[in-house]
Amino acid sequence: MLALIFLPGVAALRQSASIYEEVRAIQDAHEAAQARLERVEQRILQTSLTVRDFLLDNSPITANQYKQRFEQLRQAIGEDLNLLKADAPPDQRTLIAELERQLSVYWDSMVPVFLYTPAQRVTKGTYFLREQQRPRRDVLLTIADNVAELTRRNYRRRIQDLRTSQQHYRRQLEWAVGVSFLMGLAVAIATSVRIALLERAAHQERLAAEQAEAQMRALSVRLMNAQEEERKMISRELHDEVGQTLTALRMELGSLERLRQEPGPAFQQQLEEAKETASQTLRNVRDLAMGLRPSVLDLGVEAALQWQARHFSRRSGTEATVKVEGDLPPLPDAHLTCIYRIVQEALTNCARHARASIVNIHISGSPQFLELRVSDNGVGLPVDWRRRRSMGIIGMEERAREAGGHLEIQSFPGQGTLLRLRLPLREAPLEESRT
Repeated sequence: MLALIFLPGVAALRQSASIYEEVRAIQDAHEAAQARLERVEQRILQTSLTVRDFLLDNSPITANQYKQRFEQLRQAIGEDLNLLKADAPPDQRTLIAELERQLSVYWDSMVPVFLYTPAQRVTKGTYFLREQQRPRRDVLLTIADNVAELTRRNYRRRIQDLRTSQQHYRRQLEWAVGVSFLMGLAVAIATSVRIALLERAAHQERLAAEQAEAQMRALSVRLMNAQEEERKMISRELHDEVGQTLTALRMELGSLERLRQEPGPAFQQQLEEAKETASQTLRNVRDLAMGLRPSVLDLGVEAALQWQARHFSRRSGTEATVKVEGDLPPLPDAHLTCIYRIVQEALTNCARHARASIVNIHISGSPQFLELRVSDNGVGLPVDWRRRRSMGIIGMEERAREAGGHLEIQSFPGQGTLLRLRLPLREAPLEESRT
């Protein structure tokens, strides 16, 4: 577009300079031709006057002066005609040649006059001027006028051709300006559309960032609430379960101290009750530790998922299966915890919302990646679940992102849900891996 604006401007300046120079050249040529023709006519008249003055002058000593003046005028006329013929177009050269021919006859008729004696001038002068010089002079002047008229017509024609060329260039310039305007308009429209799209994309990005920030705040609040609930649960478990059983164990040990010296089965019965209380305390502590970090993770990902599936089936009544393909390498704690918690959240959501009859847990490994798939045959997720993601889904995505992996969820209304986790495997030191 800039080229279309710049180039026509440069071309216009050059064309204007060319037109000016051409007009100036045409005018100069026309003025020079007109001046030469005027000089030719004037000198023809001067030669006529010179001959007339010679015939009227009866002095015998002035003939050479008149003849010299005549030859000067004749030579000057010849020079002007040569210049005219050199610069004239072909149609004028014919008239100039005719003028030269008539001038030659005119000169031939005048040269013998300068040989007249004073008596001959008196007797033949009037006749020569009236019958020979004047008609031939008029013919010469008529031819000169015709040449001048043809020169003027040629000048007008060249000016008209120049105007036609100028109009043609003006149309080209108008076309270039029109194209530049249309291209500028197209660029302006495209720029406006692009800016609108960028503004819309920026607005959407801003909304997405605000939504992500809101989700992160909600996730942070949920995490703090979960931590607080976990602390309350641990405190309650320690106080209600472990504390009470330990108190009961202490009381039973005190009873054993009293019953040790008494005969009968009371001592043995009290000892069995103390053992049962200790076992119950141990189970409570084990369950509490399992909630904080399942010890089954120390046995590897397959054992942890098998235990999780059995626990889920026993608690919810929904059948859960685990299938492992490939040789799984030792995984770092971060990967083990990520897989365990994501499966735990997926099973929890399935139990709450899916109304499924079977859940399949499939895990496969390769030297570069580990892939986990959890699928069910439930009712699927709501249609707008991507727009209104729950905190559970956001938490799973954050766990996957923190481990360097990618989580993908696909929902099939009425046919179930598929969760796919893909984790990159990095070779971890043995002390950081648990098998």
